[in-house]
Amino acid sequence: MKFGGICITTSDAPRLAEFYKIVFDKEPLVEGEHYGFDSLAVWNPGDVKVPDNKNIWLQFFDEDIDSLYERLTREIPGIQIISPPERKPWGAYSFWFLDPDGNKIAVAQKM
Repeated sequence: MKFGGICITTSDAPRLAEFYKIVFDKEPLVEGEHYGFDSLAVWNPGDVKVPDNKNIWLQFFDEDIDSLYERLTREIPGIQIISPPERKPWGAYSFWFLDPDGNKIAVAQKM
């Protein structure tokens, strides 16, 4: 088995896709209410109830999280930061934030 990606369901796909467009600094592939960013997709399932429980963390890596953090806080007014860039007790240098739906995102510096 091989991991294929993650799909975030939302009742407001255009809003969430615009957020991830800024985060990834990339235009999504758009097909109706489905927005694809490589291995992450944002989708409005229509009549299917979107769960309110946001109990997962998305983990990403970046070469320079200080620069990424500065760009995101500049380009996304009101971004909800959980933890600014810092060395965590387990050794990772990372920061954490929420997307507009409350999904948690961690970005760690790639060594």
